[in-house]
Amino acid sequence: MAFVKKRGNILHIYYYDPFTKKLSSKSTGLTDDKANRKKAEYMAKRFQYEMTLRKDNIQPSAQTASIKEAFGHFLKNNADKKRQTIYEYNRFFKFFTEKFNEFDSCSVITKIAVEDWILDIKKLPYKKNTIHAIGKQCYHFLSFLFEYEYVPFFKINREVKTKPEVGEKIIFSDEDIIKIFDNLNTKNSNFQTLVYMAFYTGLRSSDLMDISVEKIDLANMELRYYSPKRKKHREVPLHPDLASMLAKRIEEIKTGKLINYSATENLGDAIERYFIKLGIKSKGYSARTFRKTFITRARAAGIDASIVRELVGHEHQNTADRYYNLIDMKLMKTELLKYKRPMAAE
Repeated sequence: MAFVKKRGNILHIYYYDPFTKKLSSKSTGLTDDKANRKKAEYMAKRFQYEMTLRKDNIQPSAQTASIKEAFGHFLKNNADKKRQTIYEYNRFFKFFTEKFNEFDSCSVITKIAVEDWILDIKKLPYKKNTIHAIGKQCYHFLSFLFEYEYVPFFKINREVKTKPEVGEKIIFSDEDIIKIFDNLNTKNSNFQTLVYMAFYTGLRSSDLMDISVEKIDLANMELRYYSPKRKKHREVPLHPDLASMLAKRIEEIKTGKLINYSATENLGDAIERYFIKLGIKSKGYSARTFRKTFITRARAAGIDASIVRELVGHEHQNTADRYYNLIDMKLMKTELLKYKRPMAAE
């Protein structure tokens, strides 16, 4: 039962919290006198009544659910997230259930247990940002567990939490760009299209996978696509160097997805295998290097930063560009002509 006790000269309500299973207190803000004590006693009774109601209204599943059931609920709530995000949730859960048995009650998820798990994943032989990606999904899952009262709230120590790092800025050298394109004749048209589109648009892998034949306007060399990351429909110009390749690919597949991979991971694996074959994987290149290279080369070619952001789908950082500066298609087409691909000397 909640009761009133003076601390200093202020009256506080002391109560047993059934969720943390600890004695807690909250200030009434009232100074200690006869009239205020009467008010505080009423506040304590009211507070106890509300606490009892809250405890009685907890879903039975939240009290007894297994970790697997709670994660299923979590996935259901996030079903409209992009495929890559769902993949990352499931990847996190795979690592999480190496320590926590998925059939155990959620009650085993405690502050100490989770912090021990985080310290363990920090030792895995992965890049720091990969570890942080797993950690971030853990924090999302914990927030969900707290919200639905599967487990009592706790905070992860800031020193224990995973942290990101700014990686080295790696872009393709001119020599390797030439090598990448000169050896494409050994690959199928699906892969060739991927490389051309990645190099000449700088779009994210998830954006490239959304592009369909129906969204390409070859007559005007324009592209419409939906960005799963930004949840926006965008329209950008296509570089003239893409014209013949796109015409050939569209003639071949007629309709549907321009680039056919089931997931961004498969797309990345295909790129990695190609780089290994060319002997350039050791330089730190990945599928994302195409985007970094496009942005770097476009800026070096003199294309305005706000136009580069519009071309690759970055959010504008300042108010003028975000709300007032209309970057039209004609201007983007003109600027995009400055972007050149290095060619082998004849």
